[in-house]
Amino acid sequence: MKEFDTIGAIATPVGVGGIAIIRISGEDAESMAARIAFPKGGKDIYGLESHKLTLSDIRRISDGELLDEALVAVMRAPHSYTGETVVEINCHGGYFAAESIMEELFKAGVRQAEAGEFTRRSFVNGKTDLIGAESVIDLIHANSSLGQSNAAKALSGKLSQKVEKIREKAMDFASHLSAVADFPDEIDEMENVELEKRIDGLVCDIDGMLDGFAKGRIMRDGILTAIAGRPNVGKSSLLNALSRTDRAIVTDIPGTTRDTVEEYVNINGVALRLVDTAGIRESDNSVEKIGIEKAKEAIENADLCLFVLDSSCEISEEDLEIFDYIRGKNTIVILNKTDMGMYADSDKFAELLKTDTDCFVCTATPKDGAPLGIDVLEDRITRMFMGGGISKDEVFISNDRQKNALIKAKDIAQGMKTALYSGMPADMLYVDLEEVISALGEVTGVTVQEEIIDRVFERFCVGK
Repeated sequence: MKEFDTIGAIATPVGVGGIAIIRISGEDAESMAARIAFPKGGKDIYGLESHKLTLSDIRRISDGELLDEALVAVMRAPHSYTGETVVEINCHGGYFAAESIMEELFKAGVRQAEAGEFTRRSFVNGKTDLIGAESVIDLIHANSSLGQSNAAKALSGKLSQKVEKIREKAMDFASHLSAVADFPDEIDEMENVELEKRIDGLVCDIDGMLDGFAKGRIMRDGILTAIAGRPNVGKSSLLNALSRTDRAIVTDIPGTTRDTVEEYVNINGVALRLVDTAGIRESDNSVEKIGIEKAKEAIENADLCLFVLDSSCEISEEDLEIFDYIRGKNTIVILNKTDMGMYADSDKFAELLKTDTDCFVCTATPKDGAPLGIDVLEDRITRMFMGGGISKDEVFISNDRQKNALIKAKDIAQGMKTALYSGMPADMLYVDLEEVISALGEVTGVTVQEEIIDRVFERFCVGK
């Protein structure tokens, strides 16, 4: 990335639409935009009030031919998304209008922005930290209201403030140790009990953030949910009932589902990534075998398994074998087809399966009326993963990079305690504390390496 040139890109998806937004950022953004944008009313771009949209003619550089009428805004540094002077052109949408304007900007000297380069400049110029940058991409890809809310809170700085509070504690601790070493006659040395208390406090604070990772990841990515069972027990009907669609083909012919079928649904603000798997059974059909292998893979990776039983018939050896395969995972047993006779109580099924897992009564495709028991099932799933719910002030880490940096900080802090027990002098803990501070700085990007920064921003789209 060339930090001082002027970049530009179409910031909205290319295609037919009412408006397309072109973003230009850099020291020469105004002068380059001034070559094609001419505000109506006689002013030039330099005379426009910052952060105010102005109707303007967009003209070709070579002959002045009118290309479009657009709303143009200048956001002068440092009061912009990137911290540099930014010009945004709101032109008409479509496949050609924005592209033709971009071609003229390239002729004016604008360089095509790389993926995520606007947000990267925002990071470099101190307008956001690495958590804020990651929350931008999470907000763009949010597929649930809780995921959107968590990303928005992180973008506002709430998550960074939590990390910085722990980092400040570590810095206060380190400064005290340093002062004791430099001025032993003036500042009292901490007793081991106090040193241990300080270390435990850091570990406890870091653990508090790590404990929220599972919720944060689920809020961001959703709950990967595999629907498992033998053929023709109603797995596809359950997917359709949960998604309120006819996404999966439903017949009374066993083995209809030959591949995994995926669908996102939103339950109580949480995304549920449903995977309808092929019925697991012995088969000589090569295509069905592939589907069964994919079903086993989906179950292995799943956060939750919905194990479907046909309650209109006895539990079979096949049912028991499949349940043994998923035993140990987060599982909810679904007793389907309860309107077709032979339904026994749920306790009886739990006894036959040799499990204390709750068995839910459900009729995914009743002969009359809506699916039964789906609302209760949805409530059970959200309670299982989100516990007592989320308070409006809570914000959680949600990606592996943040988690791994916190684990690194925690491990170093715990090592300090071990060193203290082994008789290491208190002033020697200062070196370890510096590493804790550095690891916490990796979370927000204060001390992060360029290679990690590259990895964060390569996930962005062009124009953001």
